[in-house]
Formats: sequence, structure tokens, C-alpha cells
Amino acid sequence: MNRRQAAAPWLSALIVVGLMNAAFLLLGIWVATLPREAMKQRITEAFVSGDLIENDWPWLESRHGFDQYNDCSILQMITNHDGDMLANAVGPLIYNANRGETDKCATLRSIVRDGPAAAPYLSFRYTRYWHGYDPVAAGLLQVASVGHARQILRTTLYAVLILLALSAGTGSPRLTAVGASIGVTGLLFWAVPYFGPNFSHAPGDIVVIAGLAALLYWRERLVRPSALVPFCAAYGGMLVYLEFLTGQLPTAAGLLFPVVYLIARSRPAPDDAPPEAWRLAFTAAAAFGLGAVLTVAIKQILALVIVGPEALGSFVEYLERYINPSPKASLRHFGETWASGHDSILWSSLRALYVVLGEGYVLTYGSHGAALLLYAAGGAAWAAAAYRTWRSSNRWATSDLLAMAAGPAIVIAWALVFQTHTTLHKFWMVRMALVPLSMGWGALGWQLIADAGGRPLRAGQAAAVQVRVS
Repeated sequence: MNRRQAAAPWLSALIVVGLMNAAFLLLGIWVATLPREAMKQRITEAFVSGDLIENDWPWLESRHGFDQYNDCSILQMITNHDGDMLANAVGPLIYNANRGETDKCATLRSIVRDGPAAAPYLSFRYTRYWHGYDPVAAGLLQVASVGHARQILRTTLYAVLILLALSAGTGSPRLTAVGASIGVTGLLFWAVPYFGPNFSHAPGDIVVIAGLAALLYWRERLVRPSALVPFCAAYGGMLVYLEFLTGQLPTAAGLLFPVVYLIARSRPAPDDAPPEAWRLAFTAAAAFGLGAVLTVAIKQILALVIVGPEALGSFVEYLERYINPSPKASLRHFGETWASGHDSILWSSLRALYVVLGEGYVLTYGSHGAALLLYAAGGAAWAAAAYRTWRSSNRWATSDLLAMAAGPAIVIAWALVFQTHTTLHKFWMVRMALVPLSMGWGALGWQLIADAGGRPLRAGQAAAVQVRVS
């Protein structure tokens, strides 16, 4: 393969991501030009019916969803506007009664009822994200009430999880076990009743699962780099578009890497060799990262050009805040913290993981005891998979286990790099546990089926067997 052929998939990825971002801008303009009165009426009716309440955090409550705080921000963004259409498209207006930490839903109700001039609100343009959930919410509210829109989102998320569990088909039992493990774990332990109704979580969750289902179903076509690279870049770009820093990016990356590896390992010999599988998995991760980073960059460039330097300043400020809150907790000050001995990076990292895992009751319908059992079951699955790997006659078993362990490693790395954000929002970031839980059970199923199928033959051995049979 010459350089031009090797570069072609990456050029295609750049073009795809560029076109996607152009579409994202057009969708933002569409939302900015929608008549507001109909959406305001939907919101007013929702407060009257009880589909919206002034409690920002209903907690483990399935009618309104866990996170009404972000939902009320979204409903503000699609109803607030001024005369600058492009600025509204890349930086929708938000009004806060205070610094935005509380009273988000009460503020929404007041603005819809009395207008933003009724009180001395603080206002700003929300430019840090693409806000792809805004067109989703606005589109749903064109045809449905707030309550029905939430039902549609939750039902769709359940449907794509079932689809993922079935997407590998029966052609590869090992892949079927892994796909079913992710789908079933999501159905049972991804807090879908509480986050499926949220405009801020469900669209991204749906794309995370739908992308994996598409990858498994069309694996024979997508496993080629010419298709895999643009697909994964588009996957990363789409998730950035829908991401409200609610955990979809690390969850998707943590599932994508092992799934691509396992797809490659499920191909007929000699194409199933681990070196090629690892290469494809790293290629997929790089393309995913390219799509994500490029989409973030394009959004911030647009915000800088259209809104002004304050947009980029806000992005940098929050990025530093989420990564680098203080020398004691910061990964950037490793040398200082290690030397001072006050709070080593190791202790800071372990503490961050402990804080997030302590929210496991969110995954088990409010039960702390069930959360401990869930973690124990997940740990037991990894231990059993490791034991089967150690005892296995399959010469590639260790490589397979390490590839599946790479998924949880990606999630852990995200949690440690974004320690402050992850711990502040621990009650929804704990949902990233979908990756280690599903991969543990998937690794055990993969190994059991591989062992039952016997040791894979080398290419020469396979040819010799075929000669004897013929």
C-alpha cells in the first residue's frame, strides 16, 4: 500500500467530519429561526401537567428523569433568542437567577411566563458545546408534548440496546456473547429509567449504542480501514455534537476499542491474527479521537468568529477548571504534589475513582447493597475470565483479554484526566461503569466459547486439515 492509499481513508474522514459540522451549524440555525411561541406553550403546559417541575434534581425518578437541571437549560436555549441568528445558532442564550448553580427550572418557568425582563437575570451565550440535543428537543416538541417526547427518547434507548444485543447475529457466537453482554448490561444497569427521559442524556446514549450496533451488524464492510476510519471519525464527531459532558465520549471510546479488536479477531484465518486486530483497534480509536477533536475545534472557531473572544475564553476557563482545580488535585502538577507529599497523584486518583464508584446505587435503582453485589459480580467475571485465560490452550487468549481490558482503562483514564468534572458530576458519570461491567462479562463469555471451540489452527495447520479432509 502506497502513501496515497494509506492516506485516503483519513482524507475521507476529514471530509465527512467537515460536512457533518456544516450540517450541525445548519441545524443550529434552524433552531434559532423556529417560532418560539409554540415551544413556550409546550413548556407552559408541561409545568401545568406536572411533566416539568421546579426541582432541578428529581434524583431517582423516572417521570422527569434524574437531570432536569440540564433539561431546563436545553428548554431555555430553544426558546430564548435575540436578533442575532448566527450567534443564537452557536451560542444560545441562557438566563440565570444566580450563577446558574440552582433554580434552573424555576428560572425557565418564570422566563416562559413573564419574559427575561421580569427579573434581573444574569445572561450569557452558551458557546462551550455544540448543543446537538437542542435540535433533538426542538424537533420532538414540534410534534409531541414534553412528557411524550421523554417517552419517545426512553423507548428509543431501550430499543437500540435490544438491537445491540442482537446485532452480531449467529455467525460468530463469541461476538454475539460480547454484544449481548453490552446490551443486557445497559438494559439492566445503565440507569435507563432515570436518564432515558432526559433531553441532555438520551440522544447521546442512543448514538453510543446505535453506533456499536451498526459496527457489529455491518462488520464485514466496516472492518476495512477505508470504511472503518470515516465511520469512527463520524461516530466521534456525532458524540461531541450530542455531548453535554455527561459521559458518552469515554463510554463510547471504551466500548469501541475492544469491539473493533474482537471483530477483527472473528475474521477467518489468517486475518484473525492479534497484531492486525490491535492495529485496527488503534486505528479506530485514532479516527474516533480525530472526529471528536476536530468537531470541538470547529465549534470553538465558529464561536470565536461569530460571538467573539469571550467564547474561546469561556471554553478554556472551564477546561482548565475541570482538569486543573488546584495543585493538590491536579494531574498537571504531578511533580509538585509528589514532591510536597501533601497529596500525591496516586492518592488523588484513587480518591476520585472511589468517589465515583460510591454512586453505584444510581445503577441499582437506589440500593447501595445491590451496587456492592453488582461490583462484586463484575469483579468476579473479570477474575473468572483471567483464570480461564491462564488455563486456556488458546494461544491468543491473553491478547484477547488485554484488548477487552483496554476498554475500562480508557474510562479510568478519562476519570483521572477530568478528575474535577468527574467527581462533581459523579452521580451521572458513574454510568461509565457500563464499560468495565459489560466487558467483564463479555470477556468471560468470549473465553468460554473460544475454549469450547478448541485451539485455533495456524494457517499451515488449517491447510493440512483441509487436504486430509478432501
